[in-house]
Amino acid sequence: MSRRLEVIGIEGIPEIRAGDDLVALFLNAAAEMGVSIEDNDAIVITSKIISKSEGRVVSLSEVQVSEEAMKIAVDTDKDPRIVQLILDEARELVRVERKIIIVETRHGFVCANAGIDESNVEADKAVLLPEDPQASAVRLRRAIEERTGRSVSVLVSDTFGRAFRNGVTGICIGVSGIPALLDRRGEIDRFGKIARITKEAVADEVCAAANLVMGEFNEGIPVAIVRGTESVLKRCESDIREVLFSHEEDLFR
Repeated sequence: MSRRLEVIGIEGIPEIRAGDDLVALFLNAAAEMGVSIEDNDAIVITSKIISKSEGRVVSLSEVQVSEEAMKIAVDTDKDPRIVQLILDEARELVRVERKIIIVETRHGFVCANAGIDESNVEADKAVLLPEDPQASAVRLRRAIEERTGRSVSVLVSDTFGRAFRNGVTGICIGVSGIPALLDRRGEIDRFGKIARITKEAVADEVCAAANLVMGEFNEGIPVAIVRGTESVLKRCESDIREVLFSHEEDLFR
C-alpha cells in the first residue's frame, strides 16, 4: 500500500452556536463539496467549534475578577477577566514570566492561557476549551459512523506552543479511532538496530498536517479529512492522556 496522505479542508460550515449539530453541518458541507466519507478517514475538528456547540463561550462582562487575577493581569499586561478565566480553568499555575501565563488545565494539558481564545468569536467574548475533548471525540466519531455507515476516526485539534521551539503547531486534545501514541520500541531499523525509547505522537502529527489546511484565523475551515492514515496506523480505541507526561516525568517543571 502506498504511503500517501491527502488533506481535504471542508468549507461552507456556518458560524457555530450552542446546541448546533456539528455532525450534520459537517456532513452537509462535505456533500456540497462533493466529498464522500470513506472508511478509515481521520476527521480533524477544531476544538473551537466543539466548544461553541457545547456552550463554552463566556461573556467577559460577566466575569468576576479576583485579587489574584488582578495582580497577575498587571504583571502580564493582560485583561484581568481573561486572567480570571485562565485561573478558573487551571489545575496548576506553572509559570508567569515575560507576560506569558503557563498553566496545567483541568484536562492535564500544559499550555499558555489554559487554551482560552478570543479569536474568531464576537467582541467581549472568549472561548474555553471543551469540557472533555476526549469524550467529545468519542461522541462525534460514533455519530459520524452511525450516519454514514463508515468506520472513521475523530481527532479534536488545537494549536499549542512548545517548551523547546518557537511558534505554535496543531496538536491533538482528543482522539477516537486511531492511536494517540504509537509505541515503536522493539522495531528494527535499516541497520539492524533495535529501537529502545521511540514513541511517536501520531495523533499530534495528524492534527498538525490538518492544521496546514484549516489555518488559524480567517480561513473558515474548521474541519479537515486526513485520508491515507490506514497505511501506517491501525484502528484502535485510545485516549489522549496517553501522550501526557505526569508531573514527575515532565522535564520542564
